[in-house]
Amino acid sequence: MLKIENVYKSYNKHPVLKGITMSIDDGEVRGLIGVNGAGKTTLVECICGVKSVDSGDIWIDGINIKDKKSKRKYQNIIGYMSQSFSFFNDLTVKENLEYLCAVYGVASADKVIDLCGLRSYENVIAQNLSGGYRQLLSLAGAIVHSPKFLILDEPTAAMDPLFRRKFWEIVSKCKDNGVTILVITHYMEELLECDNFTCIAGGRVSFDGNLSEFGDKTALNIEKLLSKYNFEG
Repeated sequence: MLKIENVYKSYNKHPVLKGITMSIDDGEVRGLIGVNGAGKTTLVECICGVKSVDSGDIWIDGINIKDKKSKRKYQNIIGYMSQSFSFFNDLTVKENLEYLCAVYGVASADKVIDLCGLRSYENVIAQNLSGGYRQLLSLAGAIVHSPKFLILDEPTAAMDPLFRRKFWEIVSKCKDNGVTILVITHYMEELLECDNFTCIAGGRVSFDGNLSEFGDKTALNIEKLLSKYNFEG
């Protein structure tokens, strides 16, 4: 689904991504971890096409991001849930999702409203939602157009444990429907939901694999992993 080959990106001659190479298979849930400033956000922006790469290539579902003729198709493949709430606060849940339906040419938001457990809140103004339901609305917005590839950027930061469980039940249903998922996270419990994970340090991939090699996964934490696979330069 995703293939990244030798990607470089700099800002004002300061290198941020230094030859990133990684791939994610169809239907895989991949975790992405790294300390602040490691290059995670820049990499995601390049994957989404928000930022252009200096060199290297990124393909999603066989489409190269540099192929401008396929830009609309490329964008429709991706669903992105950001860290911050980015909906209209003065519109209801349903109105926000119907707006996105119009943007993507989707007939109805009913399916995603039910999937994300928002039916009882569809007429609630977005600014009146609790933090957990705001995140569920953000997830609904990211998948309203049935993307093949879903990016979740620290998705449960505002959620309590019960909402987190509900959130991951929905993500699991997306996976069951064949969606490939990339999760940027700082939570060990979320990393345990992933098939594999990639650690970025100093603009490079420092680890790319799964948790099975670590033995007792429950004894691990994100800080230990970051400490082990972080490096400077």
